[in-house]
Amino acid sequence: PIKYPEMYPPEDESYHPTALTHTMFIDAVDQGVAETIMKHLEASDASMRVTQLRVLGGAMARVPAEATAFAHRVSRIMVNVASFYEGPEDRVVRQSWVDDLAAALRQDDAGAYVNFLVDEGEARIREAYPGPTWDRLAAIKARYDPTNLFRLNQNIPPAVTEGRSR
Repeated sequence: PIKYPEMYPPEDESYHPTALTHTMFIDAVDQGVAETIMKHLEASDASMRVTQLRVLGGAMARVPAEATAFAHRVSRIMVNVASFYEGPEDRVVRQSWVDDLAAALRQDDAGAYVNFLVDEGEARIREAYPGPTWDRLAAIKARYDPTNLFRLNQNIPPAVTEGRSR
C-alpha cells in the first residue's frame, strides 16, 4: 500500500496512468468470492488494482425499477474491477486481468453501472439500461433530442418512430 499523494507524484507531470474497468452487479459475497478477489489482487503487479464492492438496498431498493433511469433496484452489490496501465505496452496484460477477475466474479445477469462504463459500446450501455428502461429512455430521446445532438456520452439513440429513421 502507498499513501494517496504518492499515487501522482507532483514532480512528475508526464505521469498519467489510464484505468481499465469492468462494472457489474452481484447478489452475494461469500468466502469463495472474497478469496477470488484477494487471489487476483495479489497476483497483479499493476501500480493500482482494485475491486470495489458497493452494498445496495435500503431506500434505493424500494423505488420501482421503472421510476428512474437506474433500473438495477433489486441488485444487492455493485462491483467495479479496475487496474491502471502505464503505457500502451501494458494495456493488454491489465485488460486481461480485469476481464479474468470480472468473469470469475460474475453471477447470473451481471448488468452494468453506467457511471463506471468507458468506451465499451452499445451492448454494455444496454446492460446499464435493460429492457423497458432502454425503450423508455430512447422514446424520451426521440422526443427531446431527435437528431441525437447529445451523443458524446454513454449514448442511447432516439427511438425510431414512424416517418423517421436513425
